Amino acid sequence: MNHGQGAVTALALARGETELVSADGAGRLLRWRRETGEALCSMFVAHRSSIWAMLLTSDDAEIVTAGSDGTLGRWHRTTSTPATDPLTAHADWILALRATRDGSELLTAAHDGTVRRWNRADGASLADPLAAHDGAVRAMALTAEDREIVTAGNDGAVRLWDREGAALLTQFGGHIGPVPALAVSADGAEIVTGGRDGTVRRWDRVGGGPIGASLVAGAPVRVLALTGDGEIVAGCDDGTVRRWRRADGRPVGTALETAHLSVWAITVTADGREVVTGGWDGFIRRWARDPAEPEILRQARSRSRIVAAPRLLIRGATPF
Repeated sequence: MNHGQGAVTALALARGETELVSADGAGRLLRWRRETGEALCSMFVAHRSSIWAMLLTSDDAEIVTAGSDGTLGRWHRTTSTPATDPLTAHADWILALRATRDGSELLTAAHDGTVRRWNRADGASLADPLAAHDGAVRAMALTAEDREIVTAGNDGAVRLWDREGAALLTQFGGHIGPVPALAVSADGAEIVTGGRDGTVRRWDRVGGGPIGASLVAGAPVRVLALTGDGEIVAGCDDGTVRRWRRADGRPVGTALETAHLSVWAITVTADGREVVTGGWDGFIRRWARDPAEPEILRQARSRSRIVAAPRLLIRGATPF
């Protein structure tokens, strides 16, 4: 699967996981049949410039996008038509996007260092901007039951916030430099972060301290995913995917050379049997992961579609 020359910046699986939605650095969206790579719609432009974050609502009815134009877009998934007018959420690049489990609230995090909460139905602001970091908020997640927001920033900090009251609950320190990658375990007990310093770190959400030693990726970590059976999967700027066991931090297999110039997006199927990666090179690749043979990731076969398009659009200083 190929976006042409547009860097793949976000991936999402629809329920049933037969459909994959991708976004790119040229502001475009495309839907794919996951197992064959067949395009399910024409590629369409959702933003004037790069999309940095994208999600599917819990009912799969809408694709929500966030871009470097500071706006949120909502799109009917099956028709590629706007569900509403764009919402101007920030005066700066939006780098992270989340939704509550019931889909009623959207949260955005931006290069301006703030996190904002929005009513999805009417676009109304639900609270004053939360000044989360000194510098860009690079990643954001919600803990179980949506009670807390976890943020990671260019300042190297990882912070836990009360969602409703906006109070700072805990700060985790340890990374040197920006922290672009963040994931929370399904039970909300563990926070996993990946840094430009080439390390992955595990944190006890309740106790506030580190879990074990830092894990060495050997290259800047850009994206993270957690599998249901306890693996940490990291996509790195050298084009590799690296894996560890959450329980003890032991590496799983060796670094996988994906052929991406850099891994910019990653997702894992619910059963953990497939890892999907998207890269700076515009390709989407599927990797078979057999829990019976955890040391090995094999490339899954799919047809590809090549589309000519402009490369990632960046104006001014990059936040990366």
